[in-house]
Amino acid sequence: MKYAALILAVTLLTACEGDDPNSANIDPSSDNIVNNDTDIISGDSVELMLFNPENTIEVLSWRQLSGSNVDLLSAKSKVIAFTVPAAGDYTFEVEYLSNGKSVIDSVSISAGSGVPDIVARLGHSVIEGNGVSLRSWVSADVDIESITWQQLSGPTVSFDTDNITKEITIFDAPEVNADQIIELEVTAQMNDGSNVSDTVSILVEDSLRIASDAYFDDDVLATVYPYNADSPVADDIVACVYSNQLSSSCRLSVLPLLATDSNGSTPSIEQIMDRVVVSHDWMGQRFKEYLEAFDEDDNDFKNLLRATTAIVLSYDIRPSFYWAATGAIYLDPNNLWLTPSERDTINEAPDYRANFGSDLQFVMPWRYVKDNEYVSFSFPVNERVTRELVDIKYELADLLYHELAHANDFLPPSEWQSYSSNSRLLDAALAKPEVSDTLDIYSPLQSKIMTDLAAVRFLGETATVIQRAYLPDDITRFYEPDVSNGFYNYTSKREDLGILFEELMMSLRYGVQRDTAVTSGCESADDCYIVDWGQRGRVAKPSVSDRAEYITTRILPEFDINLIANLPAPILMTPGLDWWDNLNISPSPTSLSQKQSKVLNDNRRPKINSYQVHGRALPNH
Repeated sequence: MKYAALILAVTLLTACEGDDPNSANIDPSSDNIVNNDTDIISGDSVELMLFNPENTIEVLSWRQLSGSNVDLLSAKSKVIAFTVPAAGDYTFEVEYLSNGKSVIDSVSISAGSGVPDIVARLGHSVIEGNGVSLRSWVSADVDIESITWQQLSGPTVSFDTDNITKEITIFDAPEVNADQIIELEVTAQMNDGSNVSDTVSILVEDSLRIASDAYFDDDVLATVYPYNADSPVADDIVACVYSNQLSSSCRLSVLPLLATDSNGSTPSIEQIMDRVVVSHDWMGQRFKEYLEAFDEDDNDFKNLLRATTAIVLSYDIRPSFYWAATGAIYLDPNNLWLTPSERDTINEAPDYRANFGSDLQFVMPWRYVKDNEYVSFSFPVNERVTRELVDIKYELADLLYHELAHANDFLPPSEWQSYSSNSRLLDAALAKPEVSDTLDIYSPLQSKIMTDLAAVRFLGETATVIQRAYLPDDITRFYEPDVSNGFYNYTSKREDLGILFEELMMSLRYGVQRDTAVTSGCESADDCYIVDWGQRGRVAKPSVSDRAEYITTRILPEFDINLIANLPAPILMTPGLDWWDNLNISPSPTSLSQKQSKVLNDNRRPKINSYQVHGRALPNH
């Protein structure tokens, strides 16, 4: 187990040899790696922290020298954290620049055999002010009464009491003037009155304060870097798309659209990866694997990515969004992880909109299905599930179609040749009306009541007495005759376009259909999401498919619009049955019974989706 006291690991300073021009400038300091872990056994989580607050640390990289293989998921960070795979001896080294001098430090640890009663994960480095989430895992053999968290050392943190549970704690990293270490302890009280505990450490890094006129003025951003260090735009891409110092949209001469790299044709995966920015290398690797596996036939994502400047994958992005101020898409890596260790690196702070509109008396859930089965699932964190790449196929496709629809709405292919390299990206995006603006003229949404309700459910507006009184059958009367294919469409013209496009493409490319419904809330197991009205494949409704055709010809001209005639006809749900019992409504057979679909046996849970992805307001300068 781990002790609270800070224990400096024994380090070995090794000089860089050979032709390295900095080899004569080796910093003679030592004891720069901090390890708070003692009595380590296999299965424990260990943090090794490069702690040298007196000096500037740059360009660092960790390597494993000996021991059973450990996947270093944050090898370019000041902290590496990992689960010890087996008993034995391990050695790691970190190479970095300290005040311009090359330094290599190394550290060795030993792990015994055994099974830990409780494990706290995941130690990491974090910029002051950024969010932190930590989670505990208790052995299945341990019967517990309660779990509590406490801080042992370091600058004081304030726990988010609204989101803390026995398994998880969430807080914002405190402000610091230099790097500091926070150590926390999680304790499980067992039924016999005894306790088991574990500690976990966070390195809080000092940073520049957010610029007074910064574009990202409401969030402290994580440290990110270009996935390809030798990318042609590596020197500028981070400053242009994910920096608290960004106060003006970059010019296209500095960070052009990806379409410029490919001369307007389909870009290669290598060209796309040159535009990827990550907080952890594994995120970029998974994104690349996804494109290689699932975008080979039609090249939809490659072509849609031409309208972007960057793809940002960072552990602190939640929810995903596109932003015309930078031309980048920002993807929540929760859609990319495959291993439990990868998932450990992602911040678990909840989507801030989760409780919006909780006093409304209706829900409008949605899901994507294929052959009467769900295609997207939630995976309980505590079960340490491993996914296959195919497990993220449809959910990431849905997200990419949506976010890239936004990019091509603001910067459609018909305009690319008209942009001056001297133009700021934001100015180019706003120079002409968006495709969604012209859609609103061609075929606008009709229901003002639904628009006002969407502002409550998704934008945080306070519900009126009348809105709180609406029942599901009222909502059906407002929604069903309209030309929308989702509740979230009513939040803005941009989101209306995004959901139209994603449903169309998911149906025609993957044979995956979108279900939407108006239901009750979930009051009990016997009175939960009772359908008043629902429909599968609403995009095929003529008034809706006409709108989808209008936008698709403008944002993805390579698409064969004649395929719209192949959309399967909409299917109505059965009122009075619940959301799950309305799963098996397509004519194709299903391998799951209706009730089995509520809880699967392989650690997957069908998702209940009631809100969509996030649009960020544009800056005014």
